[in-house]
Amino acid sequence: MWRSYLIIVCSLLGLQLLCSTQVTLGQTFSTISSSQMQQRLRTFSTSALSVQAMQELYNNNAELSTSPALNGATIANNLATQVASRLTSRLSIVTSLRSRARDAYNGGQTSSTLTECCRLSRNSVSFDARFNQTVNLDNGCDRISASASSSRSTISSTITAEAKAQLNRVPEARFQYFGSEEGYATLYPGINITDCSDYDPRFRPWYVASAVPTPKDLVIVVDVSGSMGDIVPNSGGQSRLDLAKVAVASILNTLSDRDRVTVVPFSGSVGSIGGSSSEAGCFDSELGLVSPYSVRLLTRLVNGLNANGGTRYAAAIEAAYERLDVPELRPERREKVIIFLTDGAPSDGFQVLPAQRIAAAKFQYTVTVLTYALGPSISDPTLLSNMAAQRYGSGFSLPSSGAVGRYQQIADFNNLRGSLSLYYSFFATEVSTSSTTITMPYYDAFGLGAILTVAAPVYAGPTTNLRLAGVVGVDVTVSDLFGDISYFSDAEHQYAFMINNDGEAVLHPLLSLPVDLSTDPLFQDITLLEPDAAFRSNVYMQMRNRTTGSATFTATRFQMIGNSQYEGTVRVSVMSSYYWQPISGTEFIVGVVLNHDASNEVDALINQARSSVNTLYHRLDLNVRGQRCSQFGHLAVRDLSAVKFSPEAFLNPSQYLNVPETSQTVSSYLSYLDGNGANSYFKDTIRNSVRLTSALDALWNSPAAGLYSRSVVWRYIGSIDGMFRIIPGTQLPTAYDHLRRDWFTRALSNPGDITLSPPYLDAFGAGYVATLSQSIHQSVNRSVPAVGAVMGVDFTMGFLGLTIEQVYPECRNTYRCVIVDRSGYLVYHPDFVTTGQDPQWVHLGRKEPYLMRDLQGRGFAQRINCAKYDVQTRYVSWRISVTGRITGTLTCSESVPYVLEPISGTNVYIAFMQSTGCSQPNNNVCQCNSNGLGRCTRSSLCECPCTRDLDYSACTNSFTGSSLVYDVCPAEIAGLPVIPRQPSSIVGLEGCFNGTCSGLTQSSDCRATQGCAWCTRSASGTELSSSFCTTDCQCFGGRQGEKNPSGNCDATVTPTTMVPASTAVPMPSVTTNYATVTPTTMVPASTAVPMPSVTTNSGASYGAAVPSLLALVLLMVATLHL
Repeated sequence: MWRSYLIIVCSLLGLQLLCSTQVTLGQTFSTISSSQMQQRLRTFSTSALSVQAMQELYNNNAELSTSPALNGATIANNLATQVASRLTSRLSIVTSLRSRARDAYNGGQTSSTLTECCRLSRNSVSFDARFNQTVNLDNGCDRISASASSSRSTISSTITAEAKAQLNRVPEARFQYFGSEEGYATLYPGINITDCSDYDPRFRPWYVASAVPTPKDLVIVVDVSGSMGDIVPNSGGQSRLDLAKVAVASILNTLSDRDRVTVVPFSGSVGSIGGSSSEAGCFDSELGLVSPYSVRLLTRLVNGLNANGGTRYAAAIEAAYERLDVPELRPERREKVIIFLTDGAPSDGFQVLPAQRIAAAKFQYTVTVLTYALGPSISDPTLLSNMAAQRYGSGFSLPSSGAVGRYQQIADFNNLRGSLSLYYSFFATEVSTSSTTITMPYYDAFGLGAILTVAAPVYAGPTTNLRLAGVVGVDVTVSDLFGDISYFSDAEHQYAFMINNDGEAVLHPLLSLPVDLSTDPLFQDITLLEPDAAFRSNVYMQMRNRTTGSATFTATRFQMIGNSQYEGTVRVSVMSSYYWQPISGTEFIVGVVLNHDASNEVDALINQARSSVNTLYHRLDLNVRGQRCSQFGHLAVRDLSAVKFSPEAFLNPSQYLNVPETSQTVSSYLSYLDGNGANSYFKDTIRNSVRLTSALDALWNSPAAGLYSRSVVWRYIGSIDGMFRIIPGTQLPTAYDHLRRDWFTRALSNPGDITLSPPYLDAFGAGYVATLSQSIHQSVNRSVPAVGAVMGVDFTMGFLGLTIEQVYPECRNTYRCVIVDRSGYLVYHPDFVTTGQDPQWVHLGRKEPYLMRDLQGRGFAQRINCAKYDVQTRYVSWRISVTGRITGTLTCSESVPYVLEPISGTNVYIAFMQSTGCSQPNNNVCQCNSNGLGRCTRSSLCECPCTRDLDYSACTNSFTGSSLVYDVCPAEIAGLPVIPRQPSSIVGLEGCFNGTCSGLTQSSDCRATQGCAWCTRSASGTELSSSFCTTDCQCFGGRQGEKNPSGNCDATVTPTTMVPASTAVPMPSVTTNYATVTPTTMVPASTAVPMPSVTTNSGASYGAAVPSLLALVLLMVATLHL
């Protein structure tokens, strides 16, 4: 009916022709198809990246090997043996340091202290990659605590001389040190520490764990009565409770991962430390396992205590014993300790000892009680002394096995931290002259990532009267010790992992790499990462029992789609064989997981025996040739690709990561890779990967590929065995590992498909770019092809916008056209190239909330969850699943038709909407955080990706409830470090892409060109009367004065004349050492063309402005059309 009314209105106004056009506007969606974009992407993949040519090379150079390629038991044994061997070298360092320290004390070879580390001259240190900072290799330095004795006996010079000798013997060793029982520490090599803040080695976990190797169950009882709020003289305005909090924090920091602890605050009654918190409430009823996380949590809770109320001891001491009454984790001896802190006499004194006696009897009086009277206000110490000595009155005799504690009055609150933190000395009575301690990994504050400490106590004096003199130690990075385990990978879904005797995962591919850690790790049970029942029944307990064995079953793998925090994961099932073996001399057990193939057949590349390859290694600072150029301020080679290797490519990943490469090292690499030199570095498959992919230099330098040069920033390929090749050739950081980058994992999760990434800021300086990546398969007659490599190309966002406008001219004005990936992140939106908006991780729900709401309401968009247990976080993301073309309506103040369709053979969808309809973001429609992942606030309504806390208990270090049902988020990938620019290396060099921006007059051409920006706004944000093209160092994001944030604007580059976009030419046949490949013809990137006029059904064209009355009719049409 409404159509009839509309025709009448149009007839009266004489606008029948225009009305006819508008009535059928929604029907014009039928003239556009995603297949047009599919073809353009395929052409780009084939011509600009040479995917088809490389796949043919792999096809022509693959063979099937029928011999077993890998023996899991042998691999597990080799990994365990390698770790044990490296550990032996560190143990020998500790043994030598201990011997020299003992001899120095016994021989009276004391010396003056060294320069304090905080006073070490900056001119005396230089950078050393082994320590990731500037150090003094000629000498050590001392750190001295405020409580160190002024008459202390020091052996600093002796320790430094021995440590220096040990570093020469074991070059890969890290920091070595000696902590003295007198309160000072000697560190080698010397480092410049910025401040002289109090550091006491006796408060460190490695020291206490060595001095008192027996694990402890500890309850700290803290008086928080009103008097604890009194200000302490000469303390800078701190109260008694403030200083007690510092002391408690120091005690917590002495604990090791084998200890358990809680805190009981009391005043007139027993207070709560954990409150109603699901993760900390358990501390009010039980002991908590010590971990870096639980120590930080308890410290925060203690700092939140307030002074108020009276002082009653009885209930507090009873609560302390109750906390100790917990099941044993394993059959072992544990010291059970109560530390009782108070500043005043109790109001229930007569009740205290009877209550303690009853509670202590449950433990046969074996709990040690250490009582501390804080300040001078307790005039009669009898009660506290009796509590410590367990003197319960007449008629009671303490059994011989009973523990006699210690009472101490600390008159000066300013000495409280030092006095309390030395509580462990009460238990340092077991003398062992040969014991060593290996800590669990922890985060190194000096930037070495995850480290562990090998430490040993030093006892001096006569054999019949040995005394603890201190502890020696050496740091070992986890990468040094366990690098072979972290980087073991010979194929997709094959890996190694490591657990400790408690079943906690120390290394696993789902966890962050040790070098990527920025905080102490939170170790979790391996069954969270390996959730299959078959693993628990066939592998888990056998590993914890330190047996050697194997098992085969179908196992669950959690595969990254790209960035797991934003995009989630997918589950895949893989028939897998598990092998495991304990590592001698440690509490660790290594596991190896291999893909199980009943035929024992594996794919391999034919041995490439030709020696005519001339590889350019990426270390351009050591060896450079070819056409040198500047790629955004970085030295590069225009005509040659550079090769780099991930740690997985090496026989010894630890050596590669930790020993600096030299010219001689590179020469040895190339002698093997290019010729027939000896191989002492690489896995067997690497040379074949290098030689086969060398054909890409010719392909990437062909005229057809060159047609994209203005928009393509980088082209690259990464093989599954760890080889990486990039053009223009440039230097990459040692730690760069393509196997763990988003573009690589995204292609793996979409095998064979073209995958597009959401835009991101190029780390080298190209501005905002996107990546197209595609997997290359290495297989012979397999139903499920094995991935051999992934190819990728980075291109400007403007190029993608220009391509869309060429394929769909309607997208210039008539339609709003967007490309979105399966996780709902926008790959392209017109605002990305026209408004300068930051396009990184922009979700459909934030930019197009009405479309997202409609997709969700119709079931095309579903929430997915994955858990990242080491940060106690659940990540909520989306999965869009549309198998064919769908149409729908955006409902805002108007009704706007849209169509969405998958681009077949890719990971993305393309959507078309009227250009202005429902185009404004609305947080009420879809809740979104404008700065990335926010906290989830809705359970069913439209909401952008967000995070929630997992249900976690800090006491048991375990997750509960629904937290156990989620898929696991693989570890986030660390940001890409970039080699610092060396301006002197690019002086006088042309840019790798020879071009200027000022000659470009079309916005689409300008935005498509790397390094250029279309300037539309002044520095104040007002629109310019005349837009123009300039460099992104002058108008980044379209705003005058804004610079590309990547730092390349300060580099020295000499540009030349712009190379214009060429006409289409056939891609030539390329003859390589291995095969002749004839790629298809490329569709050229042409310049922008004017938008065509809109043609109505009757053939007339309209291009003029619409009068206001006409505009009213158009509004009516838009409103009524659906």
